[in-house]
Amino acid sequence: MGLILGTILAVAKAAKVVVKAIAVADIAIKTLKVVGNALVKLGKTLGLIKPETKVEDLGDKAIQSEYKPEDYNSYAEYVKAVEDYKLDPEKSKNISEEEKIKKGMELAAGAMIEKYGDLPMEELCTEIGKNPDFFTEAKMDEIGNLIKSDSDFISSIVNYINGSEKNETNLEKTIDTLVKVEKSTNSSISDTDALKNVLNARK
Repeated sequence: MGLILGTILAVAKAAKVVVKAIAVADIAIKTLKVVGNALVKLGKTLGLIKPETKVEDLGDKAIQSEYKPEDYNSYAEYVKAVEDYKLDPEKSKNISEEEKIKKGMELAAGAMIEKYGDLPMEELCTEIGKNPDFFTEAKMDEIGNLIKSDSDFISSIVNYINGSEKNETNLEKTIDTLVKVEKSTNSSISDTDALKNVLNARK
């Protein structure tokens, strides 16, 4: 039990770190919501969050329920309990939209970090938050499906975006994949513009 508790607390801490990195002081609520929607969408595609769940509702339920991750056998179990919680509309009025979104992002990130614990999912969640123009909600289906078919794609994206990947073959493969993702979510975009967007996403 001690090992499980330690793991859950580590996941919970990592999820908070992600939100802290994304939700900097000057971030607009609109941008925060865009990022929150993208993270929750990725969680849905990966089968970790219910299809009907909205980021604000997830955060609202987590705040109202006062459930704690360490009281469950896994972070996923905690998220499920939160999703099943019945909201009190009166209490909802006293919780700001920003608080709800940030908490919802935290749960989405935590569920994904736990599932892909041996891969840099924490970094991927942070990159999604720092680059909302590239990591749109529309792309999360495609990216999620790529991760489901090969979870190492998490490392490929992170290493490409943060500039640490130097191997030309790996770079070419990741760029090709991301260009396909770009084109699948924007059918009118030219190959040149799709490639430009992918190259601009790299630090």
